[in-house]
Amino acid sequence: MGFELERPLYLLFVIPAFLLVVLFLRTKVQLTKREKKIIVPLRMMIVLLLVFALSIPNLVFTTKNVHTVFIVDRSDSINGVNSEMTAFIRNAVAAKGADDQFAIVSVGRDATVERMLGTQSSFSSDWSQVHADYTNIEAGIQIASSLLAREGSGRVVILSDGNETLGDALQQANFVRVQGVTVDVVPFYQEKLKDVSLQEFIVPRQMFKGEQASLSLTVYSTEETETTLRILLNNEAIVQDVVELKQGSNSFRFNSPINESGMHRLRAEVLTTGDSILENNQLTAMTVITGTPNVLLVEGNRLTSNPLYDALNATGLNVNQITPEFLPTELNGYLQYETIIFSNVSSMRMTETQMDLIEKAVRDFGVGFIMTGGHESFALGGYKDTPIEKVLPVEMEIKSEEELPSLGLVFVIDRSGSMQGMRLELAKEAAARSVELLRKGDTVGVIAFDDRTWQIVDTEKMTDIKEVSEKILGITAGGGTDIYPGLAEAYAQLAPLELQRKHIILLTDGQSPESGNYQTLIEGGREANNITLSTVAVGDGADHYLLDVLAEYGTGRFYSVYDETTIPSILSRETMLTTRTYIEDEPFYPRVNNTTEWSTHFTSGVPQLNAYIATTPKGRATNVLISIKDDPVLSRWQYGLGKTVAWTSDVEGVWSGQWAAWDHWSSLWNDIVTWTFPADVQDPFEVAQKREGTTSILTFTTEENQSRPLEATVVNERGQLIEANIRMTAPGEYEVSFDGHEGMHYVQLTDLQQAPVFQTGITVAYPEEYRMLPTNEAFLEALADVGGGMVLEEGKEAFRPLNERPVTRQPIAHSLILLAFLLFFVEVAVRRFGVPRVSGWYNKSKINSDSIRPSETIPKIQRKAEKRNVVSEIARDTSHDKAVSQERNSEPKGKDNQKNSNEKRVDTQDTMKRLLEAKKRGRR
Repeated sequence: MGFELERPLYLLFVIPAFLLVVLFLRTKVQLTKREKKIIVPLRMMIVLLLVFALSIPNLVFTTKNVHTVFIVDRSDSINGVNSEMTAFIRNAVAAKGADDQFAIVSVGRDATVERMLGTQSSFSSDWSQVHADYTNIEAGIQIASSLLAREGSGRVVILSDGNETLGDALQQANFVRVQGVTVDVVPFYQEKLKDVSLQEFIVPRQMFKGEQASLSLTVYSTEETETTLRILLNNEAIVQDVVELKQGSNSFRFNSPINESGMHRLRAEVLTTGDSILENNQLTAMTVITGTPNVLLVEGNRLTSNPLYDALNATGLNVNQITPEFLPTELNGYLQYETIIFSNVSSMRMTETQMDLIEKAVRDFGVGFIMTGGHESFALGGYKDTPIEKVLPVEMEIKSEEELPSLGLVFVIDRSGSMQGMRLELAKEAAARSVELLRKGDTVGVIAFDDRTWQIVDTEKMTDIKEVSEKILGITAGGGTDIYPGLAEAYAQLAPLELQRKHIILLTDGQSPESGNYQTLIEGGREANNITLSTVAVGDGADHYLLDVLAEYGTGRFYSVYDETTIPSILSRETMLTTRTYIEDEPFYPRVNNTTEWSTHFTSGVPQLNAYIATTPKGRATNVLISIKDDPVLSRWQYGLGKTVAWTSDVEGVWSGQWAAWDHWSSLWNDIVTWTFPADVQDPFEVAQKREGTTSILTFTTEENQSRPLEATVVNERGQLIEANIRMTAPGEYEVSFDGHEGMHYVQLTDLQQAPVFQTGITVAYPEEYRMLPTNEAFLEALADVGGGMVLEEGKEAFRPLNERPVTRQPIAHSLILLAFLLFFVEVAVRRFGVPRVSGWYNKSKINSDSIRPSETIPKIQRKAEKRNVVSEIARDTSHDKAVSQERNSEPKGKDNQKNSNEKRVDTQDTMKRLLEAKKRGRR
């Protein structure tokens, strides 16, 4: 056993502490000598104990036991030898001493403790799941050192192929060696596998339209084999060839023209029979083609002749016509266009994810967006509270002061077992969102059904919207499906109410027995009480035919839903159509706002419009054309980096009348579309890319020797915003870093005013883990050397004696502080109550002892007693004299000094006389 102080310099506090004790003694003059003899040592002991505790003393115990932590590399580069690593650990544990302890840590991208330190030899090889796409040995050493921290020293044994792809294990090994932990290594070798991998894919970063693109690839193969090499441009194959590979690196070059302008993604793939690692079979790249701008025209109904398409083609733009079903599902699919146009497109024909991608393309990358009117557009298309509404310069809800009709709306929602999960959650969310579109005072009811009817919200005037929403969100699933009772209950509740509009929305995903006459119920409710019905059939299991017929009986709308995420848009649309009429169909001549550059098209007048969809302009929007009711007909604004336009009439001529035949039709739309194009103000940046572990680092360099602050936005191909950091490393040089997974990432640089500066796309390749590297013996040897260990050949070496014996430290500072407090309480007691007197007891004992001495005679004893009596009498007399003197002193002043002097003389004489008499009596 030993002793150590962690902070020995704290002992210097003894000097000022001693001075404080001295100062204490000088100020406490009222203490008796007896008290000082007790308090001073106590105070010194208290001070010494506290100072000693501050220096953190430890009792040190040494042991011969060996504590070992095994770090198992379970990354994908060495995953074929897990059983061999487990066998090595079992052999090592079999040779350990009875009191030796061991633990096991697995490493991949992170480190996980599989077994805590313990002496028991058995352990499970059912390892935890780890992210195997990286090898982070540093994290494993960190956890191992924390496990050994209590023991004071120990050994770490690393079982790996040495291909570290994340962290710095050498630095960490040097750090733990200082703490008394040594690092041993055991090299493992992956068995030879057949693997073909893409090592490099080089594409020109920028080209002109029609230019031959030079596409270079490097393919690595572990053996001679045949593979299919394919290159895709925006998911369409432009190169596909079967090639022969030799062992090692193989280089290929292809030339292919790219005839469409914009930003394009290219992906190279190798397809090989018997390939063991699929993660390294593809690489992506990005190129920007300069040429005629591309416009994506999305039409709700594909027409043989579309006046808008004809107008845009007449201006020389490249227009790509599609229906909503062919909208891209990746961000890159929108970035190849300068502008996206929705022409009478319903939100129910696309997913929420696709709308999110469009919103990000507009906001973060400056892609333009235009929406035109029609029966499936704006509020009628269900765009309320969607990402598309955020983009547009108008809101779907009408904020007019006109009196709205009284409304009664009942939701009849299927809660059967088949609705359990996402379907019911979306249905509840949709109903709750629809209720929020209504006003207080509107009549609302919610009925759920399975094989019976459940009244969720009573059909009555709504006073608390939040309470109604909470009740809807509390619906749970269970039971069978019987539509008729729930629907009949809704009709029965709405029938007696005096309301101008009564509407029922029925949503179900199942088949139902015909337990009643639907036609009589629905048509009777419509004819007698003006109740309308819309139906929503969800999924393949719903009776689409029946629900379509029911909607027809009720003169409502039928929705056939296969994408459940569109349910909220459908119910929002139904609610808005029920609350008011959005189509303004009285012909009029729009008023022109002459403050915009587009007003030049209207100098000779404007054609008549037949109808439009009523909307509300947003605060920063500019209304170019306005209706007689002050509703926007043509409105525009800036959203993020993009510009968007809303044309609330149609482009087919049904609502717009003679506008399609107007002389300025083509030129007006050319100005509208080109106004939405992203600004082409890109600075000439050179881009360099490198990777450090999971972090991608981009360096942007320009010849401008300026130091202006920039901001960076990074979005992956799924439209997800990636957290990125940007810093200026030198004038005209910027570094952007972010953690991104494999695939395309799009980077936008903007200034502090959000003006675009530079835009590009970069590809994050697959991790180094999948490059089929051989075992890095040099790294493992260096790791053992830095860690003060060795390269092990046998398992039993893992528990060989340590160069430094493990020590355990037991701190005693808390015990010292506790003892100091106890002594402090003793000191307080002494100062408060004093030192107990033992003199009286001692004298009595002495008298008793003296009285039985055999050598003394009775006369001697009597004389001693007389002396004691004399002393006692003198003490009594003295006390009496003092009392008399005090009484006299308390008398009134004013008598002469002579009298006082005489009285003092007489008192003194009397006292002396009594003392002499007492002395004589003592002698006799």
